[in-house]
Amino acid sequence: MTSPIKELTEAVACKGISIRTTNIAEISHETAKLGRLWQKFYQDHASHLEEGEDIYGIYHNYESDDVGAFDVVASWKTDSQQGDQDQSGKGDTLNAGNTNNLVTVTIPTGKYMIFSEQGNMPNTVMNAWERAWAYFNDPSCEHTRLYGVDFEQYIDGNLVYGQVDLYIGIE
Repeated sequence: MTSPIKELTEAVACKGISIRTTNIAEISHETAKLGRLWQKFYQDHASHLEEGEDIYGIYHNYESDDVGAFDVVASWKTDSQQGDQDQSGKGDTLNAGNTNNLVTVTIPTGKYMIFSEQGNMPNTVMNAWERAWAYFNDPSCEHTRLYGVDFEQYIDGNLVYGQVDLYIGIE
């Protein structure tokens, strides 16, 4: 089954908290940061959002491909676009507990392949990423992944059970 492709015609500005990690680091419980990022986001920021507001997990500042380091921002949509760079300069604000350490990142316009899953989090998100990796690692893959900005959109802001759409930037 081929995943749908969507042309994003308007950039989306988001604000949230950020970490820098690698896929290798995320394999080990001792070095994994993503779970702590989302726990911190849920504790410090999710309750301040309007009920049903979409939540975004944005992957950007890729060092190279899926083996290099990258930044992840647990975030929500904002009204202003302040560019697609961290306003803090570097990407690790996980231990910060106040709004002074929020970063702003913009999801750019472009073409994205969407991998949608529904169910219990975080398994649903992991399933979407596994489908994406399988697709792009297949020798017969007809699309090229950009490693610019990819993002997860948690529909209706549900981080426990619900739908996640994983957008992977493609040429």
